[in-house]
Amino acid sequence: MFFLFDCDNFFVSCERIFRPDLKNRPVIVLSSNDGCVVSRSYEAKAIPIAMGAPYFKIEKVFRAAGGTALSSNFELYSDISRRLMSLLRQECGGIRIYSVDEAFASLPDDTDHFRFALHIRNRILKEIGIPVSIGIAPTKTLCKIASSLAKSKTFDKIEILTPGQSLQTVLKNFEVKDVWGVGRRIAPKLNFLGIFTALELSSAPLKMIRQTFGINLEKTAMELNGIPCQDATTEETARSITVSRSFEREISNIGQLEAIIAGFTDTACRRLRAQNAAAREIAVFLKTNRFKNPVGQSGGSFLIPLGGPCIHTGHFITAAKFGLRQIFTPGEAYKSAGVTLQAIEEISSLQSSLFEKSILPPKEQKLMQVFDNVNNRLGAHTVFFAAQTVSPQNFTRGSFRSPAYTTSWDALPVVH
Repeated sequence: MFFLFDCDNFFVSCERIFRPDLKNRPVIVLSSNDGCVVSRSYEAKAIPIAMGAPYFKIEKVFRAAGGTALSSNFELYSDISRRLMSLLRQECGGIRIYSVDEAFASLPDDTDHFRFALHIRNRILKEIGIPVSIGIAPTKTLCKIASSLAKSKTFDKIEILTPGQSLQTVLKNFEVKDVWGVGRRIAPKLNFLGIFTALELSSAPLKMIRQTFGINLEKTAMELNGIPCQDATTEETARSITVSRSFEREISNIGQLEAIIAGFTDTACRRLRAQNAAAREIAVFLKTNRFKNPVGQSGGSFLIPLGGPCIHTGHFITAAKFGLRQIFTPGEAYKSAGVTLQAIEEISSLQSSLFEKSILPPKEQKLMQVFDNVNNRLGAHTVFFAAQTVSPQNFTRGSFRSPAYTTSWDALPVVH
């Protein structure tokens, strides 16, 4: 059987670990620049506050209801996520991380699934402080449906789906647009063919589904019938890593942009090394404010090959600065920027070409290992490259951002 561990209102739950006064109160977390709602507590959903709602539109109503709005604290959320995934690996062995707050696992059929799920849920709540919903089913697609049913529960937050009449009833009442792997673009086409529910998709001719929509939707239909088509425990290396931000104010100074791009590159490289991988390319992009330009958003992107697999942050920063200067237009004001590491491969499977000097120089591997160890032990930005600013600068609005409780000595919670 497959398990899907899905944290409830993850960003809000992370904030509540250190703010018990926020429990049982309407709480929302806002996107970069405090723009839109990206996470809601159950109390906020009941007001109701819609996901993605612009904050300036709902601020008065939300505050009148006694709500608390918080800025995104991605450093905190990432650290809590790492702790969560580490605990799941201890309990389940292999897992596949689906997102920052979701992971799949597979356990033998002779396991007492409900008892094991309850044990995991209680341990996560006790040791980390995050409430988790758990979906259990014969396939990953059915796990996603089970997870959504578990989230609607009030108490145990565990749902087990097994083949039989009860599963048929669940699929009959589950809209096809909400099935994992369908999405907004495919759902109207399925509706046109008379397929409106998950049960109708599971009963559709597989040959027709494959010819019309491709092999991925065919696998989804098979999984709805209890036939596993995807592994749940082999972790995949990300094909690309992107770090980007929209700025509170537009920036036209290339020196500022270079420092920002260097910081983004450092973050992307740390993520790259955390999954024991290397990249061969880096892309840099800039964008203007699409609301101020009558013809829409303008900007550009530039791809820089590294000449071979690389994990060294300094090499990527040098390449990124070169790419930035190719697309920067003097006098233009930019609203957002970012970098993307591409052509990513696992270090264990790297192969050099005839013209590459070395797959990965041992000195560079050792240097980056020490670099990461120091920052992990003493806090991010303890050691950094000169292209970055001495003090980390935040060019995004975060009027309601909570402290970095778990990644900064200065922000550690104090018990009086």
